[in-house]
Amino acid sequence: MSARRDLGPQFELELAESLVDRVNAVIDSRLAAQAPRRQGPDWAQMALGLGSLALSVPLTAIVASTTSATAPLFLIFVLIACVNLAYAISKASGGRRGD
Repeated sequence: MSARRDLGPQFELELAESLVDRVNAVIDSRLAAQAPRRQGPDWAQMALGLGSLALSVPLTAIVASTTSATAPLFLIFVLIACVNLAYAISKASGGRRGD
């Protein structure tokens, strides 16, 4: 109030914006200082894991019944692992959406 008296009414908007900026800075610092809240289960991760398992069983059966080579089995599991790893990396780097 004393600043308004000293500066006059023409600086009222600037004073209000300055006050809002300071209040926002205090709120942001308090939110940053709070411990992260525990979130619920990651349904996308659960669906990916169950889908990987559901996909690997029939693919393993098909490959095992058609050939005795281990390279196709290895390829199946490497591809499934790559998909799961890519999801985990994107989640860790902040690519998580929907939660």
